[in-house]
Amino acid sequence: MFSSPESERPLAAVGALSRSRGVEHRGQTCLAGRVQGVEQKRDGSDATAILRVAEAEIGRDLRQQVQALLQACFPGYPSRSYFKLPPHFRYLAMTSGVLVAQMGVELRVIRVGSTVVRTFGVVDLCVRTSERSHGLAGRLLAEVTELARSCGVDFVILFADDGRLYTRGGWARAANPCSWVKIHDHTTLGLATAEDTGSLMVKRIGQQAWPIGEVDLLGHLF
Repeated sequence: MFSSPESERPLAAVGALSRSRGVEHRGQTCLAGRVQGVEQKRDGSDATAILRVAEAEIGRDLRQQVQALLQACFPGYPSRSYFKLPPHFRYLAMTSGVLVAQMGVELRVIRVGSTVVRTFGVVDLCVRTSERSHGLAGRLLAEVTELARSCGVDFVILFADDGRLYTRGGWARAANPCSWVKIHDHTTLGLATAEDTGSLMVKRIGQQAWPIGEVDLLGHLF
C-alpha cells in the first residue's frame, strides 16, 4: 500500500474508518497554547487532555507515539509521523501520558477560481481503537474550528471518503475541480488534477461563501 504517489493517500478519517506565543489578528490574540482543554471520563478514570503543539516542538518520544498511532489506524502508513510533509501543528489527545488521538493541521493560502482564501487543512485525524465512540474526533474538530474562527481563517477543508462525522460538524461536500502538487517519498513528481475528487469537504468559518471555480491547493493534497 502507498506505493502509488497520490491515489492512495489516506483521507481524513477516524481511525481505520475511512497538532506559547500569541499572534495578533484583528485586535484578537490567537494563542498557541499547550493545553486546550481537559475532559474527565464519566467512569472517573484518567482525564484526557487536548493539546495543540507546533510540529517543530514535538520531541522524539511523542513523535514515535504519533507514528505508532498513525500506523495502527492506517495500515501501510510510511515509517514516519507524516505522509507527504509534516503539518504545521497537531492536536493531540493524551490520557496518562499516552497518545489516544491526533489530528494534523496545515495553514495554507489556496486559490478557488479567482479568489484567494486562507484555510486550515485537516490531515490524518485518527483515534485509538479503544478510545473511539467517546467524542474525541468531534472534540478535535471543534478545537480547530474555534481556532480558525479566532484567527480569521476563511475555511477549514479536508478530504474524506466517509463524510458522516464531518457533516455533523458542519462540513459540506464541494465538487470543484481540483489541482495539487504530486509528492511521493520526498520527491515532487508534477501536477495532479481531478474534475471532482469526490472527497473534498469544506467548512465555512466567516461570512465568505465557498467560491465557484477550480481549487488550486498550491501544494500537496491534504
